[in-house]
Amino acid sequence: MRALLLSLLDGLRLVLLRAPRGRAIATGPGTFFAAGALYFAVASGIAACTLHAPLDLDAYGLANTLAEILLVLALGALLVRLAQRDVTWGAATILLAAAMIGLVLVRGPLTFAADAFDAHDHALLGTLVDLLPLLWWLLMLLVFANWLAPHHFVRMCWSALLAYGAFAFAWMSLPTNLPLGPSHAAMLAAAGTQDDADGNAPDDDAAPAETPAFDAEKLMYDQPALLEAALAKLKPQTPGKVDLYVVAFAGDAQEDVFRNEAEYVGQLFSERFDAAGHVLVLENNAATTATHPLANWTNLQRGLDAVAKKMDPAEDVLLLYLTSHGSEDHQLLVDLEPLPLNQIGPVDLADALKTEPRIRWKVVVVNACYSGGFVDAVRDDSTMVIASARADRTSFGCGADSDVTYFGKAFLVDALNETASIREAFDRARQSVAEWEAKDGEERSEPQIATSAAIEAKLATWQRGLTPGAAVPFVPASPAAPASDREENP
Repeated sequence: MRALLLSLLDGLRLVLLRAPRGRAIATGPGTFFAAGALYFAVASGIAACTLHAPLDLDAYGLANTLAEILLVLALGALLVRLAQRDVTWGAATILLAAAMIGLVLVRGPLTFAADAFDAHDHALLGTLVDLLPLLWWLLMLLVFANWLAPHHFVRMCWSALLAYGAFAFAWMSLPTNLPLGPSHAAMLAAAGTQDDADGNAPDDDAAPAETPAFDAEKLMYDQPALLEAALAKLKPQTPGKVDLYVVAFAGDAQEDVFRNEAEYVGQLFSERFDAAGHVLVLENNAATTATHPLANWTNLQRGLDAVAKKMDPAEDVLLLYLTSHGSEDHQLLVDLEPLPLNQIGPVDLADALKTEPRIRWKVVVVNACYSGGFVDAVRDDSTMVIASARADRTSFGCGADSDVTYFGKAFLVDALNETASIREAFDRARQSVAEWEAKDGEERSEPQIATSAAIEAKLATWQRGLTPGAAVPFVPASPAAPASDREENP
């Protein structure tokens, strides 16, 4: 215990860019693993404080945390080898203590600040602030290497830079998950959960989920091939023409309404808006696990990257349509039991849109409760962002007895079958949704839009080169269960 405490004090000194005292430098593996357990506890505590929800162990976050601990051990071994000292465990313990304290005092606050800058459309400032933890690690490693090998300037710089290069590469490659994440039950409860047309939340007394009709492990292993097959069907853009590429994302597998909407997006834009061969549908539904890639963050990010390479990212337009439940803390529910899928927040969506090459012109539609919370994180001068509800309001129309959400019907089925203007379709949809909610006595969801003259001019150019096809009837891929005791969806 005393060795651990001394290592923590040395770690604090290192965080402050001061040389350790090294009073426990000869410690063994027991102290290092005790520090590792404390690191895990601190990371879990941060998750508990920031997520404010019932939590479950996140497999990806656990792997990420363990990888960071092992990475620090490798850095310690590298540094002491280059310094020609046999104190691997002690050096690694001090570094791990510094990483743990830095997580609270440096990485956490700077990451929060970077996210705040990104959310308020200050991407450059956000990027610069996001790089500060890496600069801090470089300075800290220089201080540590100099302490290990004093009076050997060249060796000190070489060892610190080599260790830093390995660390920076791994840090940039590792996911950012914390070891704890919101439980599936918490996500459903927090979602509200995008009330059905009568404003009813899902039944809390519903029977537990049955054994899935698919092999969950095989499904996860099949994802790369399934996504690659879907991407192989995408056609390259047409030179000299503004092409529209469409990605539809149906997050929640428990209600077919989201699958219906995503598949209709693909059909509508393919047939009416000349996007055939430019559409990718990602969806979570037990009935389509063999035909469509999953709607998860990994497939979304990889899919968008692949679309960016097919299109002319400086000339063509991307339309991204996401539909699922949404929570008050602005998380899209991503669910296909029993798979441990990560939820998607505003920053996650913004990260997925940072494709390589970068797609300039975008229309992003988020159809979920509280979806207005995604607007600021995604908007910029060349992006139109549409949300089906205000950041503090629910939206309506899902549930087991619904084929399509209120907003999906108003925007996709009605408005876009009457006009080719996305902005005009939104204005019509907002009016229709308001009328339906007033008729049903619901609190108004108040759909939101963030737009600019630049993106509207680009969409006008696209529209001038378009000859819209005939209206596309909405036929649900999976019809809703009969609901004789309530009125039809408007």
